[in-house]
Amino acid sequence: MKKFSKLIAILSVLALMAVVLAGCGGSGGNSGSDEDQSAAENPTNLSMSTGSTSGTYYPLGTAIANVLTNSDLGINMTAEATGGSVENARFLGQKQSDIGFVESLVADEAYNGTDMFGGTKIENIRGLISLYPNTIQVVVKKDSGIQTFSDLKGKRVACGIQGSSSPLNLQFVLEAYDMSMDDIKPEYLSFGQGMDLLKDNQLDAVLVDAGAPNSAIIDISTQHEIHILSIEPEKIAQIKEKYPYFSDPVTIPAGTYKGVDEDVITTGSKVTLCTRAELSEDLIYNILKAIFDNKDKITQVHEKGSSIDLEQATDAISIPLHPGAVKYYQEQGLDVK
Repeated sequence: MKKFSKLIAILSVLALMAVVLAGCGGSGGNSGSDEDQSAAENPTNLSMSTGSTSGTYYPLGTAIANVLTNSDLGINMTAEATGGSVENARFLGQKQSDIGFVESLVADEAYNGTDMFGGTKIENIRGLISLYPNTIQVVVKKDSGIQTFSDLKGKRVACGIQGSSSPLNLQFVLEAYDMSMDDIKPEYLSFGQGMDLLKDNQLDAVLVDAGAPNSAIIDISTQHEIHILSIEPEKIAQIKEKYPYFSDPVTIPAGTYKGVDEDVITTGSKVTLCTRAELSEDLIYNILKAIFDNKDKITQVHEKGSSIDLEQATDAISIPLHPGAVKYYQEQGLDVK
């Protein structure tokens, strides 16, 4: 009888162990329960990384986030102020953000792990929609004698903060003129810092790669006569052929800035909305559809909402599109993969 009781006890322990092992084995192929997996792919609370509160990304992002939150998608999207494109790309890679404003140049660098990302690839970043170009505006004083990019040789040029996309934008333009950053005297300063030094003749030129009109350029144009360098269309074609995330020629109309009485022809790296690969196809499809369906509402809040344009929706996006974006664009008749 004792032997039988002992056998029953052993069998009970073995049965319990089998249940435990089966439970462990069942979770080996998943990151969690079905509910957790569903929540990971289709979150209801989402974050949109933008930029500084004084820039364009934050107010435009807030307008888009509000439209998405007030839609029938059943999600809550919050726009977060950040350091801008590079930080936003990293947030997507770390899954700390779901959608982010990322310059097309930065998105390409992030996906491939080049230059500013130092070999670390952000392989989960995906394209969503291309918006407006951060136009390259190189500002000089009118009496400087600087008329073209070739004239920048040997000059003191504020080219943006080190680690940002601005110096790379300038480098790629200089290449079209058979120049490099070694041919100028670069100063790694913000737009505002550069303009202050230009006013005091401590710099010769300042790069502003941002939407036009720009407040820093408006400010200096009210105090000094300025000139903004144009880029010849053939040079833009050369830049775009090598770096496809740059835009077609962009015209800054005469009169945009005081004293600049001729059109300025330039280019720029397109601002895009990016997302992360882990989000479901249906979620991203519905988000993108809501953005296009509510373009007018977004534009009423911020003028750059007008850049939501199906014809240029994938322009300058060199990274893979999210499958949800591919599905939406294909339904709209675009030839995308």
